[in-house]
Amino acid sequence: MVSMIIWVVALAGSIAAVCMAVAFDAQLAHVGATALVTLGLVASAVNEHKSAESEGASPYSLSAIAARFMGLLWGWSAVSAYVVYSFLLDWSHWMPTVVAMYIGCALCLFVALVLDREAASPSPDRRTIRMVALMAKSQFVLAALLFGGLLAIRNHPELTMGGAHKWVALNLVMCTSAGLLTLTGYLILQTWTARATSADPELVRTSVITA
Repeated sequence: MVSMIIWVVALAGSIAAVCMAVAFDAQLAHVGATALVTLGLVASAVNEHKSAESEGASPYSLSAIAARFMGLLWGWSAVSAYVVYSFLLDWSHWMPTVVAMYIGCALCLFVALVLDREAASPSPDRRTIRMVALMAKSQFVLAALLFGGLLAIRNHPELTMGGAHKWVALNLVMCTSAGLLTLTGYLILQTWTARATSADPELVRTSVITA
């Protein structure tokens, strides 16, 4: 309960800080704050993942941790964008962007819920972990493409949708995609390392990200 309160206060405070940067039109401060929050969430995900792994958590529980933090990344960006464009700035394309973020958040949290149920089941379905593995790898590729595309848009503003206030959405989505890229990349690397160092075929088959 205490940890939940701390998380809520920290996330609310970070959204307030981002909104203050927007209110003062401090674009550099905004991207810095957004990147700092993303880095904090990714670091928390990796730390919790390592702790659970050292305690012998199942692949389903480990994957659920990663999925929850991916949902948290999307959710934080969605709430931040909603608050900014509802009360501070106006951009004609903000609503579809926020809806897409919420969809990403909902999908990740749904996957986490399914994985938690599988972890609690006496006979979990291995097809679930394979499906999640495919989704993780797909998200890694999509995050890389999204980050690269937004970077090109930032460097060539004529490529993107019009509006002077789109920079807030660009910062949020770029940092979120970078966070997802880092987190999924970490999971894939962990799996490759487990395969290279373990002679246990069962561990290879049920690692967090399987082929």
